[in-house]
Amino acid sequence: MKNLVVFLVVLFISSCIGPVKELENQINDVYFTSPLDETPEPLPENFQNKLSIKSLWVKEFDGLPDNPGIIFADEFIYLITSSGDFKKIDATTSEVIFSKQLEFKVSSGVYTDSNKQNFFFIDTDNYLNKIDEQANKIWRIKLPNYSLLDPVFFNNQIILKYKNNNIQSFDMDLGTSLWTYKRQNPPLSISIQSSMLISDNILYSGFPGGKLVIIDPESGAFLSELTASRSKGVTDIDRTNDISGNLVIIDNLLFAVAYNGEMVCFDRASGAKIWNRNVSSYHGLASDLVNIILSHENDSIYSFDKNTGKTVWKNSDLLHRKLSAPLIYDNFILTVDYLGILHVLDLDEGIRQAIFQFEKSFEGLVDFGDSLAIRDTINTSKFYKHKDFVYIILNHSKIIKISINE
Repeated sequence: MKNLVVFLVVLFISSCIGPVKELENQINDVYFTSPLDETPEPLPENFQNKLSIKSLWVKEFDGLPDNPGIIFADEFIYLITSSGDFKKIDATTSEVIFSKQLEFKVSSGVYTDSNKQNFFFIDTDNYLNKIDEQANKIWRIKLPNYSLLDPVFFNNQIILKYKNNNIQSFDMDLGTSLWTYKRQNPPLSISIQSSMLISDNILYSGFPGGKLVIIDPESGAFLSELTASRSKGVTDIDRTNDISGNLVIIDNLLFAVAYNGEMVCFDRASGAKIWNRNVSSYHGLASDLVNIILSHENDSIYSFDKNTGKTVWKNSDLLHRKLSAPLIYDNFILTVDYLGILHVLDLDEGIRQAIFQFEKSFEGLVDFGDSLAIRDTINTSKFYKHKDFVYIILNHSKIIKISINE
């Protein structure tokens, strides 16, 4: 009789191996994502790269802004240093083609619209500046609050989101304010903000308290609000569940994730919640319009089925290595850890494909900046894709161009 019971249990489990594995993943998400021992997962010994990764050039600067940006135009890269040195460099060789020292130090930028004829940056006195490609000043206006997020461009507008989560639009030609969306924040929120995303002439952005707000970017009119995640727990810190990092839109689906909250998929037309998962992230989501990738707060990396929310795969090889926001490049996922080491995973199965160490020693720690609160632990290294190459802004001081070949 005992053997019969064991046989039936084994038969049941083997017939449900898919659901059981999915249940295991969800339990791990909720209960085992913040272990007491947060020692970074060590690098594997004698690992053999399955890809060819080459550093084509490394360009050092005297310092890049707190929120740096680079612009690709034809075969050139435009950028501005924190000291206000506007540069145009050759994307192939990294040779400086043009350089002009401005009179302002810079905290954020440089940015441009799709025409790439005019450039914008925010100086340390908190003015939004517009210059042309020869770094000639066009206008300069005082901002009411600070912004460390990339702006979005819509028609003839540049739209900023401030640290207090207000959103303001400016006319790109004149620099005049067009509209402002104001929002009251909850008593306690983290300093990690959700970026803005415009799709089908609608602006989406996440806010503290697990809220997603939908705005008409032409007028700034409030259209709708969605609840992505509700507060849980006893203490104020436990109940903090701000939408963090990047949002993703695929067709009629809207995806968002909250720090200390949930990842959610909404139907854009009706606002109905399609599915949700108990996972938490600082960086938000990455997507190639097919795959949904999330870097968990504990630095596990997940791939989710966009229609059901089920885990396609989970990679825990990089636990607590303080990863940057991931980039999807061809059939790979790229991320940089706290030592400035590049890790490449296979997009289909999440298996590690390559490790590339830019520094000659393990002394190349990523600079996390001097921001307050939880952002002290956030890796803000940035990735860019341009043509067949990847560019990495590392340590607010260098740009690295790499090629990846199978």
